[in-house]
Amino acid sequence: MDMTGWVQGQIFVQTVDEKEVEAVSAFLNARSLSFQVLTLSESMVLDGDGPDDAVSTDRFSIAVQLAGFPQVVGPLLTEFTQRVHGGGWDDALPPTV
Repeated sequence: MDMTGWVQGQIFVQTVDEKEVEAVSAFLNARSLSFQVLTLSESMVLDGDGPDDAVSTDRFSIAVQLAGFPQVVGPLLTEFTQRVHGGGWDDALPPTV
């Protein structure tokens, strides 16, 4: 059986780890995939008398745009999904020649 047609869509993943954002970006860049990193920064003041003691957090969303033939998009989507769900990013870059 052959799969024909065109697949397109977006994937959104979230993390709070800046190093993971760098690893995911390197993975996506190495595969020439379009993506955008969105950052949400929050700051909470716990003590009104000490505003300099605020607690801040950053959360990153990575939006990935996929489009192409299923034979091309399928393996990329499978690998990306496996890495996002615990597969890690240590060996995410393809070997260099």
